[in-house]
Amino acid sequence: MELRQLNYFLVLCKELHFSEAAFKLGISQPTLSQQIRVLEDEIGVPLFDRIGKKTVKTEAGNILERYALDVFRLLDSAEEAIFDLTNLHAGNIRLAVLPSDLDYRLTPLLVDFHKDFPNTKVQVIPSIDILNMVLNNEVDIGVGLTMNPDNRLHQIPFYTETYSLYVHEKHKLANRTIISSNDLINIPLVMYPKGFYGRELIDAWCEEQGLSITTIMETGSATSLFQLVKDGIGATIQPSQLIDNFQSLGIRSIKIEKSPTRNLEIFYRNNKYLSIATKTFMDRLEKFFTHNTNL
Repeated sequence: MELRQLNYFLVLCKELHFSEAAFKLGISQPTLSQQIRVLEDEIGVPLFDRIGKKTVKTEAGNILERYALDVFRLLDSAEEAIFDLTNLHAGNIRLAVLPSDLDYRLTPLLVDFHKDFPNTKVQVIPSIDILNMVLNNEVDIGVGLTMNPDNRLHQIPFYTETYSLYVHEKHKLANRTIISSNDLINIPLVMYPKGFYGRELIDAWCEEQGLSITTIMETGSATSLFQLVKDGIGATIQPSQLIDNFQSLGIRSIKIEKSPTRNLEIFYRNNKYLSIATKTFMDRLEKFFTHNTNL
């Protein structure tokens, strides 16, 4: 069994169409068909069923796909480890984070990290599908809400934060230092759309408190939400630590009794090689959230 054949096999698994897979690989369809037959002969079972014009994976094909993906992930890790050995402080770090409040909060960390690792390229990708990005090796590490234990991952809980109500300085509640959940009833709110982690967390908390909130505008950007609060469109419920970022806009932060909270964790595949730079970045990320008072 050759790596080239496994690569052909994986592309066909993705396309499930011989001519499309051959085009992607830059080879002829007869060549692809012949290589798949060689692989099937070596294994001793069919990997695909050809039903008319449709190509579907057999059970054996599904098994081989799973292990073949692991083979190529391990090879990638080996290359990264060797590159890390010979090119210290170089390479790439791909990080998926929750949109929209986490991605821009990382800016001071990114600036400091670049000073010490100027040759390391860092990509911060906001996503609401962080888990699959990590599992599919689209990113190296993910930062998101704490999940149930997953034996495919290393999971490192590192931060817990509360939520507050943010209002314009002339809002009727602006002089309050703390409110109850009942005070939120009938307050016009600007919030993330449903499907965003932050919105789902707030909706779940409201259900626990036995109340419903009224949204008059929804946007996927924390910056735009706070701009809407500044312009008096409505209030918003966001992580308490954000007040330092938006205090200059004339916005007040009010604590909420029995506030919603969220627990954050860093996670990555347990068979993923992490470079020295990536491990350093993870360590600084944890310390940044735990000790940085400017959050």
